[in-house]
Amino acid sequence: MILILSFLMGLNAQTILDTPVYSLTVAQRTWLLGQNEEAYRLYEAEASTAPQKEIPSFNAAYLAFLAGRLIEADRHLGQALQANPKYGPALWLKGIIEFERHNLKSGAAYLKQAIRYHEMPEIPGFTLGKKYHELGQYAEAAGYLDQAIRDDALFTYPYAYLGDVLIRSGNIKEAIKTLEKGLSRSYDTDILLKLAEAYRKNGQIADEKHCFQLFEYFFPYHSEIDHVRRRLAEIQTTSSKPMAFKPPPDSDASDRFFPASEDVLYDVKWGPLQIGEINTVIVRETEFRGYPAYLVIFSLDSNPALEFIAHLHSDYVSIIHRDSKQVMQHYIHARENDIIHEKLYDFDREKGRFICRVIREDGHIEYFEKTLPKHTIDGTSILFYARQIVKKQVDIRLMTIIDENFVVSEIFYPGQTQTITVAGRDEPTWWIYGENKYKGIVGFTGKFRGWFRQNRALLPVQADFEIWVGRISVTLAAPEQQGHPRYAR
Repeated sequence: MILILSFLMGLNAQTILDTPVYSLTVAQRTWLLGQNEEAYRLYEAEASTAPQKEIPSFNAAYLAFLAGRLIEADRHLGQALQANPKYGPALWLKGIIEFERHNLKSGAAYLKQAIRYHEMPEIPGFTLGKKYHELGQYAEAAGYLDQAIRDDALFTYPYAYLGDVLIRSGNIKEAIKTLEKGLSRSYDTDILLKLAEAYRKNGQIADEKHCFQLFEYFFPYHSEIDHVRRRLAEIQTTSSKPMAFKPPPDSDASDRFFPASEDVLYDVKWGPLQIGEINTVIVRETEFRGYPAYLVIFSLDSNPALEFIAHLHSDYVSIIHRDSKQVMQHYIHARENDIIHEKLYDFDREKGRFICRVIREDGHIEYFEKTLPKHTIDGTSILFYARQIVKKQVDIRLMTIIDENFVVSEIFYPGQTQTITVAGRDEPTWWIYGENKYKGIVGFTGKFRGWFRQNRALLPVQADFEIWVGRISVTLAAPEQQGHPRYAR
């Protein structure tokens, strides 16, 4: 990490991707940074020389499609499918374009092929279910939407559409069950709105009101906000559950307490076994889109001797607001067992938009967009955000981004000190506890605790987390280990 730090400190014009550890092509880098036209030209040129022409040809087609240039997109798709007639992403996009041209039979045929060959069949499955829904063919839609959820329950786009199909068929209780399951995966706007409708039709007005209160709090910029507020005014006398969410406390320049150049190594243990290391770095103070910010890095590396249990080498780079510690942009370089991808998350808080750009393992690109709930942070930046909670001495319930889904984290500050032993030394600490109501990286889930040094920087010195099997501990490495990670690669 010292190499990364020195490299970054020497850059003049930096982006979140400017580190020496990521093997990105110029086209990939350009795509992740949202420079679509330049990425299109680069992928188009790459397709003429690449050994696997279907991948850059698809990428050029996808970028042309996103720009609304269907003829260009179709031309590049022809090259991709000529190189590989079974390339799932190209079949998926070809199906969408055929539907755009009202070639319904052809579009459905391509999407059915895509379901067969795509490495993530839930994507073309949802697309086909959505197209049937738009055509009013609800029985056909239901089968594909349900299968998409079965293929990946964390892919949340199908839930609202399937809920709507069930409402239309009069199966309100099943619709509620489906939509509540979707909401437990992600607080998406369309799921909340459709669940409120199902509650109303089932006479559950208090639950409807609760959905709309959540919607009003999290999504004040959404196009449906006036409708939601009118309905809340109509049912204002109806009691409902307490919302439990509240804004974070105000922040100002006094909250700029992170020390730039902080570089800290932690041991990760599962029982007596040292299963890996975590390295956190506060790289520098910076400015991002006119706001004061920190660039921070969280790196996770597993013990190579235990690769039969887990193989991990992932880096998570965040630009966080210097006062509030809320994330502004986040880059994921994931090598977690069989999960291999690059992602860049953009948080447009002023317009309430969350944008995700992805490069999958084979190199093909994807784009996702959702309405962003207020105050949402990402699942690794929460490790830095927790220090803000200790400084402010508050409890908080907030939304956390995990795999493009909005899920709940709770952090409680009891206002108590505890003395713990770290690296053979007694440390007086502040402590917090809480619960992640989701499964995060390496199976982090459930309840956790954290202890923070009683100094201005509030350095985390120890934590323990529930994972899918038992608990793991994260402890500040011994002084002689600092700056010398054993497992980074």
